[in-house]
Amino acid sequence: MEVNIGKLLKVIKLSAQIILENGGETYRAEETIEFIGESFNVKEIESIATPTGFYITISVNGEDNHTLVKRIRKRTIDLQKINDVNNISRQLYLHSITLDQALEELEYINNNTASDKYSLLYVGLSSGFFTLLFGGRILEFFTALFSGILVSIMSRGFVNFHSYQFFSNTVAGAVIAFFAIAVTTLANTGNYNPIIVGGMMPLLPGLAMTNAIRDTMRGDLLSGIARAAEALLVASSLAAGAGVVLYLAYSTGILS
Repeated sequence: MEVNIGKLLKVIKLSAQIILENGGETYRAEETIEFIGESFNVKEIESIATPTGFYITISVNGEDNHTLVKRIRKRTIDLQKINDVNNISRQLYLHSITLDQALEELEYINNNTASDKYSLLYVGLSSGFFTLLFGGRILEFFTALFSGILVSIMSRGFVNFHSYQFFSNTVAGAVIAFFAIAVTTLANTGNYNPIIVGGMMPLLPGLAMTNAIRDTMRGDLLSGIARAAEALLVASSLAAGAGVVLYLAYSTGILS
């Protein structure tokens, strides 16, 4: 069967890109690349994936090599997109869809933002219920809910401005701490601590740290170290933002 190398590379590139940009492990991206290549009887296929990019070299006939490099600049979490890519790779293996159909579906998945429709509410509710879990009450719950929604909106704005993740997380931590202290101080009741902790919980890099451990255990040391560094950076920036606000509140006498 004659294979269009250009379309095959596009399908492979977009599949790996979606996986890495939406919280997938590097080994999953590499296995998907090899799986799709084997579906079309590619003689040789090699790939190296990291959280910040991947390299692919394929040889359909075992003689001519074609290489592709893709830089990953944004990373979020959307496990539904990863599942959709896995389904497409299986359909390609069974030859139930063509490369053109796969490319069309992958482009739709990559551009689709319908899964974000209720994400603001979900972030706010998770912040509020985490606050209850850490000992908060009704006032703390609604404060965390509001601050969680606001921080989520601000985070989207930072993504659109292509700002550094450290800066956006620092601002997020500061905003959560500011609202926690402001509401409890003005209301003269409540505890700001569970609001701060609960508001930060949805922002903590649990998946990144899990993937770092899994990549390291599989021998992908570069990816494991990179993801662990990213997780520590996110946690440190959140703590830094909240710490600055708490320091200012204590130094100005708002808290004692």
